[in-house]
Amino acid sequence: MRRRELLVSTGVACALAVCVGDDERVPDRPEEPNGPDDSEEPDRPEEGERVEIVESVLVHQHVGTDEETVSVRGVVVPQEGVEVSYVEIRASFYDAEGELLDTTIEQVEIDEGDRWNFEVVYPQVGERATEVEDYELEVGTEL
Repeated sequence: MRRRELLVSTGVACALAVCVGDDERVPDRPEEPNGPDDSEEPDRPEEGERVEIVESVLVHQHVGTDEETVSVRGVVVPQEGVEVSYVEIRASFYDAEGELLDTTIEQVEIDEGDRWNFEVVYPQVGERATEVEDYELEVGTEL
């Protein structure tokens, strides 16, 4: 009985020695990097920080008619050193009491300049458009 225990113990000890002994015997072990860790991406601005809204204004047209419309017009500027392929503006429209009336998203036309104009149109017209008193903007981008 003692002989079996000794053989089992010796077998386990040998197996452990092979696994944790020489590094060359462990084929799945990842190699240590020789220099700085290249897997980390450089710091990039977060999505809302890639462009900045530098101007915006709420515009009512055809005021007091059944064709009254509301939109937010403005300008976005890309941050220095950041190139984006897509920019969208989400406008949330509110009434005088601060209640959300609607939210609309429009794509910004990206051109060669360093300032891009946008307009987000409220989807309702007439009396519904007259209710709009305030707005909030959010930016969405893709690199």
